[in-house]
Amino acid sequence: MALSEEFKVEYKNLLNAKAEDFEKIAEKLKPKLLPRPGIDFKVQRMVHIELKEGEEILKNTKSVCPECLAVINAVIFERDKKVWIRKICPEHGEFEEIYWSDVELYKRFSKWNARGPTIEANVEQKYPCPHNCGLCAIHESHTALMNLVATNRCDLSCWYCFFYDRAAGYVYEPTLEHLKFMLKVMRECKPIPVKAIQITGGEPLLRDDIVQMIRLIKSYGIRHVQVNTTGIRLAFEPKLAVELREAGTNVIYMSFDGVTPYTNPKNHWEVPYILRSLREAKLGVVLVPTLIKNYNLMEIGDIVNFALKHLDIIRGVNIQPVSLTGRMPREEREKYRVTIPDVLINIEKSTEGQIGREDWYPVPTVAPISHLIEALTNRPQYVLTAHFACG
Repeated sequence: MALSEEFKVEYKNLLNAKAEDFEKIAEKLKPKLLPRPGIDFKVQRMVHIELKEGEEILKNTKSVCPECLAVINAVIFERDKKVWIRKICPEHGEFEEIYWSDVELYKRFSKWNARGPTIEANVEQKYPCPHNCGLCAIHESHTALMNLVATNRCDLSCWYCFFYDRAAGYVYEPTLEHLKFMLKVMRECKPIPVKAIQITGGEPLLRDDIVQMIRLIKSYGIRHVQVNTTGIRLAFEPKLAVELREAGTNVIYMSFDGVTPYTNPKNHWEVPYILRSLREAKLGVVLVPTLIKNYNLMEIGDIVNFALKHLDIIRGVNIQPVSLTGRMPREEREKYRVTIPDVLINIEKSTEGQIGREDWYPVPTVAPISHLIEALTNRPQYVLTAHFACG
């Protein structure tokens, strides 16, 4: 993003700043963080996209060119019982990727597509989405789970991770006063203020003031707090698990990539001790596998069975297909790429049909219930309207 030379911020000079100071700085920075057409992104003419033999259109949409980030036409279509997306940039040519690997699941899930309440935009609609930074008026969903980055430091270096301080080149770690300003903004969102936060990183438990951070978050009326962590520190410091629960943590959101040291080298040996600490603290945990084709996708059934064996403390398995970002050759993308149907079909096979693909529903399935409660109470409700093809 662009940032004028006339106004720079040295974060180290703000370590003792108050929440009000961050608010003033944010007001000055907001207009200067807008991207610059022709520099941060290009504006290209729209190109009509033709379907080829054996293809059937599902939807016309917009996308961005992966080279120049211009907003361009795209088409979502069916071919060979799979769903694909094709887009054409007049400068950089045609791009085609797998969108969903099972067209029948796509069609069934699409029936649950829903729109959330119109939000009060917190940014001026100056450039086409996604080039505006923040929630603009085009967004059809309010914030469901706010990701709050506690730090970009981490004591591991997982090969697929794109978020850590060495990649950024600097340490990002907001002070508690900075956090107060963020929480104020979150709670002022309309018509639905933020009610659920995930503390993430980096590794949040590297912060020695993590307990104070959670207490502060809960003091702003946040109902649900989950901590995204490898849990390694909890294996060695059982008392910390108790302190996290007493501070208001609702659940630990723990990385868990498989049941073997090969697929889960990050915390395989610590997991038994982590679960013991959480049991003693009476703090539930959700397992979070990052699934990667040709690496750990084949273990998803074993992950589910592991969770079933520890139902007293494990609340669920939240599956995250790997996010492939940056410049990666097509062969590499095809080697690792996982779509949601890949996961569901693998679970069906590995559980011998005990959990079938037809047992799954997309996130916006719950939207009609929220709309009913709104009608009965005449008050805005949390409406989970993430796109049906998203996790």
